[in-house]
Amino acid sequence: MANNEKQIDSATLSTHGKLTMFNEGLKSGLANGEKFTALMDQLIDTTDGEVLLAAAQKLAAFKLDSAYVTFPHQYQNADYYLIFMSRLLGMHQDEQATLNSRRKTESLYHVFKTLSDDYTFRFQVVTNANGGAYYQEQTTGENLFYVHLERRLLRFNSTAVTNLFINKLLVKGVGVDQINVVLTTLTQFGYWLRDDFGFNVDFNILDVDNAAKYELRSAQLDRSIIDKLFVSAAENDHMLRNYMHGHGAEIELRTGLVVDIFRSAANGSDRWVLTVHDPDQAVSWFDVLLHFDFMRDWYLDNIDSLEIKADPLVFA
Repeated sequence: MANNEKQIDSATLSTHGKLTMFNEGLKSGLANGEKFTALMDQLIDTTDGEVLLAAAQKLAAFKLDSAYVTFPHQYQNADYYLIFMSRLLGMHQDEQATLNSRRKTESLYHVFKTLSDDYTFRFQVVTNANGGAYYQEQTTGENLFYVHLERRLLRFNSTAVTNLFINKLLVKGVGVDQINVVLTTLTQFGYWLRDDFGFNVDFNILDVDNAAKYELRSAQLDRSIIDKLFVSAAENDHMLRNYMHGHGAEIELRTGLVVDIFRSAANGSDRWVLTVHDPDQAVSWFDVLLHFDFMRDWYLDNIDSLEIKADPLVFA
């Protein structure tokens, strides 16, 4: 009899253990869901920038489902980057990018009021050890910039910006003003990350600072390419002059707006760079490409030599 009672007790404890494990698993899964919704409340409602950034960081890496609790309706990790971007734009009264969702997948994407709905933008999370995410136009696959929330880093990509906004949109007849609306939103996002949170931001081809040096991807530049600009400039009533401080050339596109291309030995490196100077520090090299056809043609015709270098650590 004693042996039977012992067997019954063991069976009862085993069942109790299984039920307890199941119940604790549910509690843990539900608690994880509550933690998630608390972070979502912050992402949706906070007006404190640092709280917003912290919530986005956590949600971008959050695993909502557990072994015992699965949530059938949820956003993807990449979507929290997009929500963060939209919230920050909204906090600064920039309403050009509209946040939409796809019904079947519940994934989020941006459309811009000045572009057709054929062009949609969303983040692609980097799955390797680098982390972060690319802001990608979905039709073309162009990665316009890279952002890492934890490292507080943002890098624009000259190749993607040129391919999308010039080789695709401008060629198809999209107006310069329409393109500039989108680019203004993207660069303002970079400025607000820098000014509000101290992000390290490289605007690359979109940098309007007179001190910006746009480094060419190619380390060497054949003299014939500068000669081509000399001919094209003359045909368009501009004069190309020798660069005053060494090897290179200089052209004044309008009063006060000067573009230099020259060999620079700054910081111990020997490289070719472009600079753009204007009195208001409001013109980037990309602005030059948009507004001056002969400069754009020269750049694109010789893109293998003249392409502006983007951060090689995040753009291969």
